[in-house]
Amino acid sequence: MLEQLLRAAELAGHDPHQELAAAVAGRELDSARSPAQVVHARIRAQLGGRFAPRISSYADLIPATGIPDLDRRWLTAHAEAADTRRRELGAETAAAAPQWAREALGPVPDDPIARAEWEHAAGWAAAHREQVGHTDQADPLGPPPGAGLADKNALWRAAHSALALPDGGGDEHDLSDGQLRVRVRAMEREERWAPRYVGDELDATIQRADRARADAQIWAARAEATADPDDAARLRSAAATAAAEAAELNQRADQLDLADQARGAWYANTAVTRDTAHRARGALQARGIDPDERDDRVTADEWLAAHRAEQATEDTHREIRDHTDLADTGPDPQAELAAAPLPAERVDQPVSADEGHHDHVPDVVRGPETAVPDIRDTTEPDPGEHTDTADRYRVPTADETAAAVARAQTALAEIEARRAADARREADHAARCEELTRWTDQDAAATEVSLSTANDRGDPDEMVLEC
Repeated sequence: MLEQLLRAAELAGHDPHQELAAAVAGRELDSARSPAQVVHARIRAQLGGRFAPRISSYADLIPATGIPDLDRRWLTAHAEAADTRRRELGAETAAAAPQWAREALGPVPDDPIARAEWEHAAGWAAAHREQVGHTDQADPLGPPPGAGLADKNALWRAAHSALALPDGGGDEHDLSDGQLRVRVRAMEREERWAPRYVGDELDATIQRADRARADAQIWAARAEATADPDDAARLRSAAATAAAEAAELNQRADQLDLADQARGAWYANTAVTRDTAHRARGALQARGIDPDERDDRVTADEWLAAHRAEQATEDTHREIRDHTDLADTGPDPQAELAAAPLPAERVDQPVSADEGHHDHVPDVVRGPETAVPDIRDTTEPDPGEHTDTADRYRVPTADETAAAVARAQTALAEIEARRAADARREADHAARCEELTRWTDQDAAATEVSLSTANDRGDPDEMVLEC
């Protein structure tokens, strides 16, 4: 553990020898049961959590000291080969433009400089994916390696930074297994209402519409150039059919573009939740726990039942010292509150998908105080969310397009409701702060008047020295 910590410190730009020497010289270690653990804790305290790795090349992974020249040359050659492979993967990713890259980095730019930057960022992610065998089409990186795997963790963080993904905090080591599971479950619930990814289908539809439009123009030109009336009629009919197909495909592409924009809005809206879930999943796996294994999970009802059973068993042996220790046989106020009917203004009301205005927000905002169903409970996840289907790059049917648009409109309404609820909470918080500030100013003014009056009266018990 101490060696891993020193390696992590070195990758973060610190001198491991100096940090170790400072930790050992800090205080005596003779009375320590485990000197290594004491030094480990001292180094962590010295660095104050500054363990973010600084990696711009695979050569940065080569230790600065303690490596013979022959081994260093061998490691340098392998690092150069790894960087070459990383750049190749960046170019391949730009050519293929997979879902994970487009959602994290946006479309591949046409400008050469912007495209080079895009390939550089995608190369880091693609290299990590190849190294760990990560093939999920929706998740760019997967969970981070354990903190003990300093080198692999540094490469994951380099890819994470290159993609400019949000940082969820990195406090996983302080959380319990249950808290980590909650973070994983939170992202699973957010994915239930995710708009379907239609980026590849949108490209296929646009290309098909362009071909149909070009065919219509060519056949119309041939119809004008031919002398045979029958051939000209057939060509004009084919041109009209192609033009109609192009118009229909253009309309379908516009609808798919709406679904694609909704997907981007959902991706941005759930970015922090996704990052914390990935980190939590990695922390659970480092502890030897499979977050997808449901056999060893304990539900809230099961935990509460076990807790109450334990309390009932202990009550027979617990000494009664106060009347509050006695069982309350009266009505349960929480049960009465739960059984009470909801106010009329909180009754569930349907909201159309295109209603995202603030006056509709109270009807769609969820919480324990409202009867409106949660979209994360009423929506089924898209079956292709984490799979790479062979027919993804195709022109969808009209019904499939309509279904994707309807799902996108529902997601946009949810996002707008969340934004409005956040804005309302911020406004309430600002108003509350303003009110507290006003009360504080009023109390200060009243105290100043009271002290001034006491000084004028010469009251020795209330007199104060004035500056």
